[in-house]
Amino acid sequence: MNTPQDASNTDAVLDQQFSLLRKDLQELNTPTAIEQTLLQAFGKQQAKDKKQARSRRLRPWLAGLLTLSGSFGLVMLTVMLPASQHQLTPDSSAVSNSELPPFVALVPMERLEEGTPHMMETEVPAAWLASLGMPVSPEIAGETVRAQMLVDEEGSPLAMRLLKN
Repeated sequence: MNTPQDASNTDAVLDQQFSLLRKDLQELNTPTAIEQTLLQAFGKQQAKDKKQARSRRLRPWLAGLLTLSGSFGLVMLTVMLPASQHQLTPDSSAVSNSELPPFVALVPMERLEEGTPHMMETEVPAAWLASLGMPVSPEIAGETVRAQMLVDEEGSPLAMRLLKN
């Protein structure tokens, strides 16, 4: 256990040691050339540290500016060039009234060759076409589209083609 007397003895010993250290340091005479060299090196290091600190402050600002300008560019691109609207039905100029578009297979070809498919005309939700990987404009996602479908005996769709409305 430390007593107040032990603490005062420790302080007295430390004071004596510090006094010896101060005396030794005062006796040392550093040449002025070394002192000047150390001050110059210290000044260069300080300048380098300031420059690095300035560049660190600039980087987040620059990153923010680039992010903002990129976002603005994407918005302007979206406004200036709206997404192309994919038509679900063929153009009248591309297909004449007597010529219908080909069927698109919904199952592997081997399954198409099994049995005798039946053709039926129906309306399918545009959202279902999107689930098949067909391009569907968001404006018509809730609407239905006329189509002819080849179905098997159980009524499962095998192939389909879209018709004009």
